[in-house]
Order: sequence, then C-alpha cells, then structure tokens
Amino acid sequence: MARLVLHERNGPYVIKVGNEEVYLCGCGLSANKPYCDDSHEKTLDEKDGVYFYDSNYKRVKMDNFYSNE
Repeated sequence: MARLVLHERNGPYVIKVGNEEVYLCGCGLSANKPYCDDSHEKTLDEKDGVYFYDSNYKRVKMDNFYSNE
C-alpha cells in the first residue's frame, strides 16, 4: 500500500544519548534513515508550499487543485 508522508522540517532532530548527540532525519530525504545524512540542505531554499522529491532528489512543487471558495 502506498503512503504519502509529510515532513515539515528542514533539519534533523537532535537526541541526547548519554554524553553524545544523535541526529535523526527530519526531512525524509536521508539515504541513511533514521539518521541524518545532511540531505536536508536541499530543502533550505524552499518557500511556502508542499514539495515532492523523486528518487533522484529532483524537487517538484505540488499545486493545490482545491479552491477555498
């Protein structure tokens, strides 16, 4: 079953484990999930809206086909 997952962060979650910090992916683009691999840097210039990234990390802005009227 296909699922769409919305990731609203453009940075990792920082978790403290003892004296160390672990960085967990918050953008959904990491190739090393659940850990961050700095893929979120591709999202830093995103403006308002919803974006889709294909398997080659090509970004596509999703259009809203629904009217607020």
